[in-house]
Amino acid sequence: MAPEGKIFDLKPELTLAMKLAATFAITYYGMMFLYEILTLVLYHYSIDSYYYGDQLAQESQSKDFVFLIVEFVLSSLLVFSLIQIFRKRVYGKAIFVTASLLLIAFQLWTSGIHPWLKYALEVLMVLIIAPIRVKKKIKIKKEEPSD
Repeated sequence: MAPEGKIFDLKPELTLAMKLAATFAITYYGMMFLYEILTLVLYHYSIDSYYYGDQLAQESQSKDFVFLIVEFVLSSLLVFSLIQIFRKRVYGKAIFVTASLLLIAFQLWTSGIHPWLKYALEVLMVLIIAPIRVKKKIKIKKEEPSD
C-alpha cells in the first residue's frame, strides 16, 4: 500500500471562516424562520382585524398573508441552503446567495430602507460567505518502480 497525502478528497473541508460565518447565518436565519412560523400560526388572531372595517381588514390581511408566505419560503430556503453548506454540497452556496439577495430585495420593497442596519448585516453575511472557498484534500499515490 502506498502512503496517501490528504490534499484532495471527495468531501471538501470547510474553512474556519466559513464555519463561523455559516454558524452565525444559520442562527440568524433560523430564528427568522421560527419567527415566520410563529407569525403564520398566530396570524388568525391578528389585532388589526378588530380595528379595521370588514373590507379594509380583508384587503390588508390578504396582502399581509402573501407577504408572510413569501418571507417564510425565503427563510426556509436560506436555512436549507446553510444546512447544505454544512453538508458540503456544491449548490448550497448558490442557493444561499440567491435567496439572501431575494430576501433583502423583498424586505426593501415591503418595509423600505428604515431598518438599514438589518440590511447591512444581511449583505455582510452574503459578502463573507459567498467568496470563501472550501479547502479540498488530494490523495497522492506513490507509484512503485516497475522491474
